[in-house]
Amino acid sequence: MPEGSKTTVPDGRRCELYYFTGKVLSSQKQKETQISSTTQHHANNYASTSVSSRTVDHHEFFLADEGGKERAFKTVDFDFPCREGQTLSVMWTIAEGKNEGPFLAVRNHNTQERHEASQASVAAWMEEPYTWGVIGVAVAIIIVLFFVNGTLGFLALIGLPIYGWWRKKSRAKSAAKSLLGGDALRQLDTQLAPLKPFAV
Repeated sequence: MPEGSKTTVPDGRRCELYYFTGKVLSSQKQKETQISSTTQHHANNYASTSVSSRTVDHHEFFLADEGGKERAFKTVDFDFPCREGQTLSVMWTIAEGKNEGPFLAVRNHNTQERHEASQASVAAWMEEPYTWGVIGVAVAIIIVLFFVNGTLGFLALIGLPIYGWWRKKSRAKSAAKSLLGGDALRQLDTQLAPLKPFAV
């Protein structure tokens, strides 16, 4: 089955749903450990440092469809088992105005297993950056409130960025939930599920 697309609308945004079905030519996995440290300075020249680490999974694999067209895929923190010769269907989305987007699900036609990306990883892709228009309106509101009432201006200075951050996270989470639990992905997966594995 060739690559294709389907339109869905999570949280009012238009997204194209894509898929590619092919035989696994190669599959490589790596784990990356990310270490970060934070230092806090206290009175009497005393400093305390805390170190944290997290492990990130990287998976790179190549697929070839029945016509021989090859495609490379790289996933981060979306791990699933597969081996050379197996047939996979990879499903992902790209929001309108973007050039790339998150992986949503992978179906292994040999094992009949379906693996879905986490809502958090999809939400991270769906976050909209702040626009200059939004920033300008927020600054204007803060300035006006400072002139009207210093306390209101101070509250707005603290409250508006927090509200903006919460709203951005909330919209991204809602979009991710709509994509992963929506009819478009379910219908596409239903169409792909009966496909037979390619001949090895």
